[in-house]
Amino acid sequence: MIMLLGETAAAREISECLSNRGIEFKRILTWTEKGFLQIPFLIIDASPPSSSVKFAPLRQWCEQRSVPYLRLERPETILPASSLIYPVVSWEEALLRLEQRVNALFQVKGRPVTVFVTTGSHQLESIVQSPFARFTRLVVRVLPEGRLVQKCQDMGIPPRDIVAMQGQFSKEVNRVFFKFYGAEILFTRDSGSAGGTDTKISAALELGLEIVLVKRIKANTGLTVNNVNELLDWVDTNILEIVPNGRI
Repeated sequence: MIMLLGETAAAREISECLSNRGIEFKRILTWTEKGFLQIPFLIIDASPPSSSVKFAPLRQWCEQRSVPYLRLERPETILPASSLIYPVVSWEEALLRLEQRVNALFQVKGRPVTVFVTTGSHQLESIVQSPFARFTRLVVRVLPEGRLVQKCQDMGIPPRDIVAMQGQFSKEVNRVFFKFYGAEILFTRDSGSAGGTDTKISAALELGLEIVLVKRIKANTGLTVNNVNELLDWVDTNILEIVPNGRI
């Protein structure tokens, strides 16, 4: 059995491609050792960078048992030199930096600051519950899934401030969204050019937005590929070696 981690767009693409190849696999979102009734032949990790810490024990578990752990890790975005960009390396630091920038702009403008959030719904609650949230208007962009939209509404985000769309988005589309909502701060993660980080940053800078960017946590992920095609090529090349008797 092959295990596929994550519910990202890349994970869905990999899932479809594996199915088309007739390769048996199971998708999982969380992991415990007791949850594995049998040792998998391969772990494919297509989870977002924010999950690297969560799945660290699984990487160690695989290493101890010589189970290949294949991680999809998009290259980091090369950032332009700009005083408007505030790169941070952890979620906690990101919230502190966002609080600083919101408070600074609120003092100058004397009104709520519009923050355009594209970090997904996973840790959105920590933003909504932060003390500085009362000084903001949060506009969130999430995948167009009913449960995610409902999750945002349950947190108190009004429907008009929920953008339920699936990217990747061009610079022009991002620019239209930022301008339409009157965004003043872009709060985002570095998901690489394949995830549209470069186009978001370019559009935001063109409009003079401040950008709080959550960089990736460096992790020892073992086997690493930079895109879905590389990952599938690796699977096609090695599948007969990692699956006993070539059974897929």
